[in-house]
Amino acid sequence: MIRQFDIGQIDGGDRLTIEWDDGAVLVAPWVWVREHSHDPDTFHPVTQQRQVFTGGLDPDLRPVDLSIDDDHLVVTWANDDAPSVLPLSFVRDHAAAVPLPDETVLWDVATIAEQWPSVPHDVVMADDDGVRRWLDLVARYGFCMVTGTPATVDATRSLMERIGYIRETIFGGFWEFRPDLSKADTAYTNIELLPHTDGTYSHDAPGLQILQCLHHDGDGGASTMVDGFRIADELRRNAPEHYETLSTVEVPGQYIGDGAHLVAQRPVFRHDRGGRLVQVSFNNADRAPFLLPPDEMDRFYAALRAFEALANDDRLRWERRNPPGEAMLFDNWRVLHGRTAFTGYRHLCGGYVNREDYESRRRVLG
Repeated sequence: MIRQFDIGQIDGGDRLTIEWDDGAVLVAPWVWVREHSHDPDTFHPVTQQRQVFTGGLDPDLRPVDLSIDDDHLVVTWANDDAPSVLPLSFVRDHAAAVPLPDETVLWDVATIAEQWPSVPHDVVMADDDGVRRWLDLVARYGFCMVTGTPATVDATRSLMERIGYIRETIFGGFWEFRPDLSKADTAYTNIELLPHTDGTYSHDAPGLQILQCLHHDGDGGASTMVDGFRIADELRRNAPEHYETLSTVEVPGQYIGDGAHLVAQRPVFRHDRGGRLVQVSFNNADRAPFLLPPDEMDRFYAALRAFEALANDDRLRWERRNPPGEAMLFDNWRVLHGRTAFTGYRHLCGGYVNREDYESRRRVLG
């Protein structure tokens, strides 16, 4: 329930303040309140798009009356604009929320090896509850195995489409790969790939990735996974100077080949405006040449060594040979993945889903 609200002095207050009993607080300028009115002239009821010309609103807009009931906030304006009506649930959604428990589980080998997150393929394909269960596990652990997935391209693609549409990249949409160097990437070889994230050369790196081994008739080829958020947490606590370096130095990535030269750059640890870690972006193989002033370069290399030591630490790097029939979905903004070297013929398939589509699916599922 609302504990109190304050519109300042009617003739001078420049913002609305609402406090709820649980401690949540909304502080909003009056222009924000006006442009978020849910009347049909301001807010299209079908498309949910804004229709008001925000740039034309009076920056000195002030109310002459305000009322709140269980369902709506109603504001009457001094300039004779029609009253603004905002659903109180909408207003509450934009309050500075009371901190909630973090759903993220920071894991290491000891905590994940005995019981890793998994969900049966039939459950995911049956209904939305199964998809919700699957994606909730990904949100918690950064990955989830889908057991009993038919070891076919079509079945793996259909599984991905339970989340959203498949992203097109330099590798195509849904892709298959073998050790044949059909693309200019060492993923298309049989050599070891150290833990990394994909798409460091893309301004918007793929959000989620799915992989399934369809066939392997040789040795090696175990998948490796590391919780990048766990690495960040250890560095933040034990080596804050390295954490700061990896949070501020923009590291360039590049892809050269197949008629393309892709380049993008961002810090290894990217944060939102509230300071929350939202993305780990690291691929030493794809790091483009760059040179900082000597002291800064020394600090970067020291931080890089600390990061790679943790990424390849047996405490943190989980290694497992995933058999055909287990499709692995993981958060490419959090989990580093790799593989050990292998012999023989190995055939995998997979693809990417955009981050916003994954987040959208979770919101719609509730």
